Amino acid sequence: MKKFKKILFITLWSGLIIGLIISMGFVNEKQDSLLCKSLDIHVNQDGDLYFLNKKDIAQLILDRGDSIVGRPKAWVNIPEIEHKLNSHEDIANAEVYMTIDGKVKVEVKQRKPIIRVINATGESYYIDDEGKLMPLSTKYTAKILIANGNILEPFVKNCKHSVAHISKENKAKENNMLGELYAMATYINADEFWKAQVQQIYIDSLNDMEIVPMVGDQKIIFGDTTAMDEKFKKLITFYQQGLNTTGWWDKYSIINLKFKNQIVCTKKSIAKNIIKKPIEKI
Repeated sequence: MKKFKKILFITLWSGLIIGLIISMGFVNEKQDSLLCKSLDIHVNQDGDLYFLNKKDIAQLILDRGDSIVGRPKAWVNIPEIEHKLNSHEDIANAEVYMTIDGKVKVEVKQRKPIIRVINATGESYYIDDEGKLMPLSTKYTAKILIANGNILEPFVKNCKHSVAHISKENKAKENNMLGELYAMATYINADEFWKAQVQQIYIDSLNDMEIVPMVGDQKIIFGDTTAMDEKFKKLITFYQQGLNTTGWWDKYSIINLKFKNQIVCTKKSIAKNIIKKPIEKI
């Protein structure tokens, strides 16, 4: 009797499992035959990013040689579409999936440049908010901070690396500016006041960063990113004193923040004999 019950139990469970497998097969077959009804594309445009739009993304997908809409799910290669989109130089991340009602959803996040670099040879490229090099676009120019001057790092050699990797590889070299520029740009972009006030960073022959402000014609020598927060606090103090004191604002032409716990200012009359080469403004 016990043996009979055991056989019956095994038979029932086997039947249920086989039935479940068959049902899943029917469901999968039905899902594979599900037709794509539409292609819904969303592209983030945070901070007025216009490198790509919906039409551009649709074209990238169509360049694969298919229309997707009207095709069965089994025919739509979702991983291949994702890979193609994520390989694009202006895309930070792309996710593609099909809903149960047959809509192919495409979510695209554009890369966000935070500084444009013009190196010593005139080559120009971006550094994005993830610290990766990014080529310029023929379609759109980002209105962001600019860096130029004594910057030697080329784009082609470094385009597949982050500034952290580039800085590590070039650690022994005298000129190694991309990591410094990325740190400075990240700080400036995180502060609304400095984002509005600083328009350019110039790298002089000593590899010191010089800030080119939107207001005023002072030469602001920042040095490197050591004690960066402290230096910006010293500079805001200078601005506050200059705005609150008549004639004080135009009194100095050089503001040097390199030295710890102090601001070294040079009066205009003296500075005329000191400045040999002005900052090249873009």
